[in-house]
Amino acid sequence: MDFRLLGEIEVRSAGRPLDVGTPQQQLVLAALLVDARRPVPIEALVDRVWGHDPPANPRPVLYAHLSRIRALLRRLDGGTPARIERRHAGYVLDVDPERIDLHRFRRLVADRQHDDETRAATLAEALDLWRGEPLAGLAGAWAAQVRAGWHQRRLDAAVQWAQASFRLGRATAVVSAVPDLAAEYPLAEPLEHVLIQALHASGRTAEALHRYDVVRRRLAEELGADPGRDLQTLYRTVLTPPPPPRRPTAPVPAAAPPAPADPPPSGTPPSGTPHRRTLLAVLAATLLPAATAWARLLRPDTCDRPTASVSHAQQLFATAEAFDRQERPRDARAAVMDAACLWQDLIALDPDRNAPPLAPAALRALARAGLDFTVPRSTLLTWLGNPTRTPYPAISQVILLHGWRFTAPVALDAVVRNYEHTPETASPRTAADVRTDTLKAAVLDHARTRHGTRPTDFDQLLRP
Repeated sequence: MDFRLLGEIEVRSAGRPLDVGTPQQQLVLAALLVDARRPVPIEALVDRVWGHDPPANPRPVLYAHLSRIRALLRRLDGGTPARIERRHAGYVLDVDPERIDLHRFRRLVADRQHDDETRAATLAEALDLWRGEPLAGLAGAWAAQVRAGWHQRRLDAAVQWAQASFRLGRATAVVSAVPDLAAEYPLAEPLEHVLIQALHASGRTAEALHRYDVVRRRLAEELGADPGRDLQTLYRTVLTPPPPPRRPTAPVPAAAPPAPADPPPSGTPPSGTPHRRTLLAVLAATLLPAATAWARLLRPDTCDRPTASVSHAQQLFATAEAFDRQERPRDARAAVMDAACLWQDLIALDPDRNAPPLAPAALRALARAGLDFTVPRSTLLTWLGNPTRTPYPAISQVILLHGWRFTAPVALDAVVRNYEHTPETASPRTAADVRTDTLKAAVLDHARTRHGTRPTDFDQLLRP
């Protein structure tokens, strides 16, 4: 025999569910099962079943329910029989607590004298006992009160399981299981904390940062509060790129040739030079499973560090790292939603949106790297190809679009003019003249034209 409270109330005998009667009768049974082998006063039973609105004479109704429950218990097979006994001024349900899922859950959660391996397995067993909303379908103040308490214990158990699993190096298991739990407890910061840790450890930094942003907004909307200190500290940790690996010390040659002053004539950013330190990230704007567009951004990691600008820059750097792997997205919708997250970060850098400008700091970093540019009036939003080493204004004429099936340079001034209906004779824009929202629209427009994708397809993909 088996009694189940962590979901709809069930009584099973030999694996078969039995009819447990009306909701009121189920409440009487639940009121006794919660305190199995402990007497429950009649007044407490009446309060648990009817609350502040009992019938004029509740005892006869209660006795009738108890009589029907006794008949139900007599039909159970196997093990020590369960029976209802009258004791003092109340009733007690005499049944082995291990036959009740709630009591098994409590025992497993309370058993802390184990290492992480055993603890994780024990907590997983406890969490598996939940089949849905406890006491599902039963109304009343008492049912709501105990239900809330059980949910808190479940949340605590879920956090402990996730933490133990993460310490065991099972970040993938955490990432797989926790989102569904977090959806049930949307304001549970400890659960989100370990999920963000696991996402970051799994190399899914973009998702970790997006998750934090979702949590931050939810807390602001629901509670008018910011994330707690632990979550904010984790966020800063995720934003910080890992230190470069140490290189073995090598003898310095007597006469080393000087490094070239100009970057190599290539449409891709150089590596192994000071320019590498100025790259913010590869911004992936995946529009279709077969086509990926991205822009290179500048990272001001060698300049003066105004807090807000550096925070945005580091966030974009860490976010784009995951996309730099060029993995095929799960589906078109997932790809576009991931890209939308990055565009949102880009817009935050637009000075017209009251965010700190990034361009002056970024260009100071370029100057320190040996490049002499005239600082424009606005934020330098994209790294634009300059294969011919032309002066700075000409950089704005090309944006490199890359993908699994194509690699094609596109005239940025042309697509921007097309989108803004600028006369064809207009002079090329500087990179700083291109706002993020315009740039986004231009890239989308190019992808639609190149791949024959209808605007409605993108609208459908971006719809919540």
